[in-house]
Amino acid sequence: MTEPPDHTRYRKLVTRVFSVRAVEQLRTRAEEIAEELLDDLQRRPPGADDVDLVSAYCGLLPVTVIAEILGVPHAERHRVLRFGTGAAPSLDFGLPRRRFLAVERSLRDFDAWLAQHIERIRRQPGANLLSQLVTARDDDGRGLTGTELRATAGLVLAAGFETTVNLLGNGIALLDRHPDQRAALHDDPTLWPNAVDEMLRFDPPVFLTGRAATRDTSIGGRPVPRGALVTLLLAGANRDAALFTAPHRFDVTRPNAKEHLSFSGGRHYCLGAALARMEAEVGLQALHRRFPHLTLHAGARRRTTRILRGYVHLPARLGTPVPV
Repeated sequence: MTEPPDHTRYRKLVTRVFSVRAVEQLRTRAEEIAEELLDDLQRRPPGADDVDLVSAYCGLLPVTVIAEILGVPHAERHRVLRFGTGAAPSLDFGLPRRRFLAVERSLRDFDAWLAQHIERIRRQPGANLLSQLVTARDDDGRGLTGTELRATAGLVLAAGFETTVNLLGNGIALLDRHPDQRAALHDDPTLWPNAVDEMLRFDPPVFLTGRAATRDTSIGGRPVPRGALVTLLLAGANRDAALFTAPHRFDVTRPNAKEHLSFSGGRHYCLGAALARMEAEVGLQALHRRFPHLTLHAGARRRTTRILRGYVHLPARLGTPVPV
């Protein structure tokens, strides 16, 4: 929501503590969390083979990872899930008044909780990335103000798991509908990173975004005046036949799958792209390795948000697990 020079300063500070290297250092911990969640699923009582994967896995993996990144105590992670669910519709246009007011309440509660959490971090900093962000300084010695810290931490916290919940659910559904692609991943696990990018291309967790025109221009012969808001359908761009061969085919071996726009582009390119890719690769591979006979039931339900695209319920039968 900001542009240079403010955006440049924010981005530089945050990138220092949210680098690709920092994210890769989290991979081992993400793998541990995924296995712990799968252990919980495997310990379900005999006969309780059916499970909603959104609530039991897709939601818990990213919220646990992002909570550790931001130093959120384990006992408070359920609040983060609740805040995220309540605030997610704030991205949409034209909310009905009742839903708008509910979103506003969620955002106010989230902001108040963040202020308390950041104060705890100031008093007792740890090895997490939020502690680093609290103490980060630019070349002029300036750090982020309290308001800027809440805005940045809130963005990372909400965007860092809401979109990844969608990516995990969309990926599970795609592999269920395309058993040949799932078999290809079973035969060659090195395809998983590329498969995640193909999932991002084919069924992106963020359906659209917006930009403001910086000058008078035209698109497709239609005039676009300076300052006009343009809605960009990322999911449509990802099916561009000029760039992707057979764009409506889901193909985990697609050589240019990574050329999608699901993380947007330019200076507003998604800060958490590396984290989302890593979590999806870890989470999906671990799930299908542990439960290779997993099948989805009828009754999967998409969330009602327009911008965030994913599942609110994904009922499944796990099948016989593979011994760890």
